[in-house]
Amino acid sequence: MTPLPLATATKPKLKDTKTATEFALREYMNLQRSRYRKGEVGIEERLRIQASTVLGDLRVLREEVGGMVKSAESHRWRRFIVGGAIATFIPVVRTIFRRPSDEKESSNNTEYAFRRSRSLISRIMDSAYRPGFATLAFFVFAVMYVFQNEVTLRVSRAVAKRLKRLTSKVERGEEEISEADLKLLQGWRWRILLWS
Repeated sequence: MTPLPLATATKPKLKDTKTATEFALREYMNLQRSRYRKGEVGIEERLRIQASTVLGDLRVLREEVGGMVKSAESHRWRRFIVGGAIATFIPVVRTIFRRPSDEKESSNNTEYAFRRSRSLISRIMDSAYRPGFATLAFFVFAVMYVFQNEVTLRVSRAVAKRLKRLTSKVERGEEEISEADLKLLQGWRWRILLWS
């Protein structure tokens, strides 16, 4: 019996929701900018409708990210029990997963380590049935298992807070939506959430 491959595909619902939210937010930003042009008819009504669309999309996105936070927190204690026994090896793990200075594909050390851990786990799963390798494979697998959950938990908490701030900004409607607000829905944090 061959081992099942690790799920590397992204969650389609989260990705689709993020894309829809990004599109709706961009449209809302464009409507806000056109508010001050002369000759625009019915812009306030269109802004209200688009704001409700954005708020609905943001609510769904926040629920999905919140679900990821709850899921990671509920599995946290199990992963810490396994990881607590091997906590003395954390400096070695950090050294192994430190991003080289010439690395271009990852934005920062966290994304690089997460990507590297995913590939290492898949290699371990592929070769775990070789004799003598099982002990080492289990050890490394346990460390990566805890690490991935912690990264997912921290990233999803940060994204949830930022989405909450953006939702409040749209609800108030007083401030203009900017490119910085759109960038909230892009970047390395979302890549990690989509991989998780």
